[in-house]
Amino acid sequence: MTENDNINARQIEKYNAAAGKHGISSKSVLWDDPQTQYLRFYEIAKHLDLNSSKKALLDLGCGNGEFYKFLNFLGFRGSYTGYDINEMLLAQARKRFRNISVENVDIMGEDFDQRFDYVVLSGLFNVNVGQTQDWVHAFLKKMYALSGEVMVFNMISTHVSYRDDHMFYMNPAEMLSFCIENLSRRTTLVHHNLPYNYTVAVFKDELWDSIRETVS
Repeated sequence: MTENDNINARQIEKYNAAAGKHGISSKSVLWDDPQTQYLRFYEIAKHLDLNSSKKALLDLGCGNGEFYKFLNFLGFRGSYTGYDINEMLLAQARKRFRNISVENVDIMGEDFDQRFDYVVLSGLFNVNVGQTQDWVHAFLKKMYALSGEVMVFNMISTHVSYRDDHMFYMNPAEMLSFCIENLSRRTTLVHHNLPYNYTVAVFKDELWDSIRETVS
């Protein structure tokens, strides 16, 4: 099995156990409570234009579709698509919301022609399932390639008072450097709004991309 296969297998095992125990709730996607889950959603939504009906959004690691529910609270008028690798959680999402598209897709194992204006991810990197920094970097490159305007994701900071072996941490300074040097110089990292967490928004810059391709 590849590294990605092992990571996927561990993710499915952990989330299946949570979904089987808690049903449709924030705990089924390993959030302690909906308040902290929604705080992270809010930090992501700050970077999106929610009023345009022409915007297409991809929610990676969509779980049971809670971010779609949150977007509706904010009046989101665009189209929503969710990708996840866990069928139990996808079944919950389909049961809850019959008018959205959620699919079993592993972006690490496929290439895509389709692009979405917004590609977002909340909490997918937080649980320690054996992922490495290199795997996260590779995932972010695939994620960025799917985005047309901006990708937004969150991580657990290494600037914490203690560490839990079940959680996965990445240094925010190193993450900022990686995104600027490998994805886009139009990168924003917000570290001060949520304890021990940070949110990263990476905006597409067509001019900068074309210059980089010319000199590379």
